Amino acid sequence: MPQRHRIATFLLLSSTALASPAPHAPPPPDRQAKPELLKLRSEAIAMTEDQVKQDLRRFKPLCDAEGYPLVGNIAVKGKAMQPSMICKLVREHVPTRSW
Repeated sequence: MPQRHRIATFLLLSSTALASPAPHAPPPPDRQAKPELLKLRSEAIAMTEDQVKQDLRRFKPLCDAEGYPLVGNIAVKGKAMQPSMICKLVREHVPTRSW
């Protein structure tokens, strides 16, 4: 019986590892990012979350096909709409089929 338990545990743990999503690569440095994406990021940082939500499709280009940022966040004081936050909203609110 202990041998069976070990096999079941191994299968269960290995299937969980295979089912977990693959980590995404970090966005490229700003010097490698497209200028239009950097401009869009600058516009979004000056906006509130509600403003970005109202115009979410406009900011969708900041995210890849899976909904993860193509540009990095900017270190700022206070609240700012960062690309990671925008892409999270995109994943939650924009159907992937429409990409």
